[in-house]
Parts: sequence; structure tokens; C-alpha cells
Amino acid sequence: MHPISATAIRFVARRASTLVALVALVLVAFSAQGCDQVEPQLPSYQKGYQPAQPIKYSHKLHAGDLGIDCKYCHFGAEQGKHAGVPPVNVCLNCHKMVKTASPEIKKIQEAYDTGKSIEWVRIHKLPDFVAFDHSRHVNRGVACQTCHGPIQEMEVVKQQNTLAMGWCVNCHRDYTANPPPHIAGKNINASLDCSGCHH
Repeated sequence: MHPISATAIRFVARRASTLVALVALVLVAFSAQGCDQVEPQLPSYQKGYQPAQPIKYSHKLHAGDLGIDCKYCHFGAEQGKHAGVPPVNVCLNCHKMVKTASPEIKKIQEAYDTGKSIEWVRIHKLPDFVAFDHSRHVNRGVACQTCHGPIQEMEVVKQQNTLAMGWCVNCHRDYTANPPPHIAGKNINASLDCSGCHH
């Protein structure tokens, strides 16, 4: 076995330092642009994604004009990781009596009567390696609009923000440094540790 020469070691060291410098340069350029400006490539992760849904449901009417709390329909948001799509029986709490002749309400009633699920198109979706928990945010006073945008003004829901890692990290920094008035005075220490969202 031949010993490694000092020249070979210096060559490898120069190559390694060049690679490290190149990676550092790319990271600096990336951060200067802003992590939250990088748009994900998959359609369901994309800012502005606004698919048609099988039932025309207006958040503007329900959450905006009528003032129904988001958590009435998306009750999972207070209890766990997923906010969840409301089951049809939640819709029928009102629509057993309200606008029963509407073609859209008839679709809901049919789903209830037949036991078939309504095939909603998912809009907000994070990668599997992100451990986002709605309850940890909602129960600490983070408004739904922080991530979902002015949902109470949307006739058709769209993804308002990138939901990229840099966007989330910036929000954690902002909430810790300058919490919104309704939670000011509370000890906000939104995690910046990788294991807070990736475990």
C-alpha cells in the first residue's frame, strides 16, 4: 500500500475548499433573494393555486359576510395536526333548513344520503418531511389568515402564500420579535430549531 503524498493531500484540500466556497456562494445568493421567494414546482404547493372544487363553496359568504368562525367547520385545527375538511353533516347542520333547493346543497345532501365522500381538491399541502401542527399554532393565537391569507374574502380558495421554509422561518422570527397585538405580552418563542418542524 502506497502512502498518500503531501501533494495529493494539498490537491484534495484545495478542491474541497473550492467546493465549500461554491456552496457558500450559492447559499448567499439564495438568501439574498429571500427563501420565501422560491416557488415550489408541484402544483399543489404553488402560491396562487386555485383549483375548481366539486361544490361551489364561498368562504366570502360563510366566513366573511356571515362571520362563521373557521374552527366551526375546520374543528380539527384546535385538536391536532390537520384542520380537516368538514364532514357533510357539519354542512347540513345549517343546510337541512337553509337554501335546500340550491343545486350545490343538493350535492351535499346526496353525499350524505349515499355515504359517498365529496372529492375536494386539496390546495394547501406541505411535503411529508414537514411536521406542521395546526393545533400548536391555533391554540397559541395564530390567526388562520396568517398562513391562508384573507380567506374571508375568497369566493374560491387559493393558496395565498408560498409556505416555503423561509416564509415559515420569517414568520417565526416576526412572531417572536413583534407578536400581533392580540397576543402581545405573551412569551412567544417560536422555534427556529430544525427539529421543531422536521422530526
